Amino acid sequence: MVKFVEGIDRDDPRVRRINYAIGGENNPELYAHIARLEARKAAEEARLAARKDVPARRKPPGDDDTLVASSDEEFVFAQDQTRDVELMLGRLRIYRTGIRFDLIAREQDEGRGTFIGERINLTHRFRRPPKHRIYLGIVLPDGKIATNKKCTPPQAPEDDDPATPWLYGGKSYSRQSETSATYFLSPRPEGSSEVVFTISYPEIGIDRASSITLDFTRFTRSGA
Repeated sequence: MVKFVEGIDRDDPRVRRINYAIGGENNPELYAHIARLEARKAAEEARLAARKDVPARRKPPGDDDTLVASSDEEFVFAQDQTRDVELMLGRLRIYRTGIRFDLIAREQDEGRGTFIGERINLTHRFRRPPKHRIYLGIVLPDGKIATNKKCTPPQAPEDDDPATPWLYGGKSYSRQSETSATYFLSPRPEGSSEVVFTISYPEIGIDRASSITLDFTRFTRSGA
């Protein structure tokens, strides 16, 4: 049986085949090659860990100069059972570079003694204890997916890749009966802009995913 080390093109004429049946596992060339692969992997991990920021086009603009459209309409996620908390999308802001929106949780009973933000985490960061956060997934018209599982700079697409969809995790706030987290989706979907937003949150009883489909052409002018 021939084993190929990951990353090697078996058809490359420079590839050496090592017979494991005749002492191949002790071949120093194999160990040297594996060491090189591990060093390359460690260097790549260090490079990604050192990324502390992303290009400006991956963040919501700081002013409204490039604002294409906005809406303060709120879109409530359907739930499979009655709860005292509603989850929704709101505060849509559409820019040429992407779409900013808030993920909002609002309590119907304002008489509870604790802040809602102490129980529900809508950000992309895990909160302890216990370790939990909402799951947010966005399916784009071309089938590509962006999620809040990969919102940090080391997880972002390379700086020279403007096309891969990505979510930037922004600010959050919490009041007695409402908590919210801001996200920015880039790049802005082109063409037929039906975008599907899906959430799940087993820690608060939302085991079955709930989705909202928005057609962003309804918010934007033709040619904007």
